[in-house]
Amino acid sequence: MQLRLLILIFTFTMVFFFSNEQDAKALSCVEVGSPQEALERFDGAVFGEVKQIKVDLKQEGFTGTKEKTRYILMEAERSWKTEVDSQIIVAADYTWGYEFKEGNEYLIYISESDGELSSSPCSQTIEMDNLNQATELFGEGLRPKNQVNIEHKMWFMFEQDIDVYIVLVALVFVVITIRFMRIRKKKS
Repeated sequence: MQLRLLILIFTFTMVFFFSNEQDAKALSCVEVGSPQEALERFDGAVFGEVKQIKVDLKQEGFTGTKEKTRYILMEAERSWKTEVDSQIIVAADYTWGYEFKEGNEYLIYISESDGELSSSPCSQTIEMDNLNQATELFGEGLRPKNQVNIEHKMWFMFEQDIDVYIVLVALVFVVITIRFMRIRKKKS
């Protein structure tokens, strides 16, 4: 009886996790033109050094579509068209996003939505050697408005799906509980 119950729980768990449908996406980018024209199209541009890169698995609810997002922690030196703090986290699409490298400096075009900064896979991302290259394109720009350290926000980003681990822990707990009940019943 208990073996059947465990098999039933295991079967429902596996069906639950593997029955999620996946959305297909297509990418169609409009030719942006010069860096100045790109700045008009996006909310702003930021020049700075990439300090850390993390991939986070996002999921709506418990059974929603799983989507990986790459987050870039950037030490911002200057910005144009929008004012930013000294450190920002920019979301970039995992599949089509630019291949950033820690320690390198970039000019990134950003958009803001729901308080999150993002870099579109259709935006130009330009690797630069120094700030002078960016100021030649756009002028002096804006210095960071606040000195902040937000590295701690990158700690809670996980590429693995922890839902599976939660189910495994619950399953182990059920097995231990059943064993405990059987042992207790035998002693009675």
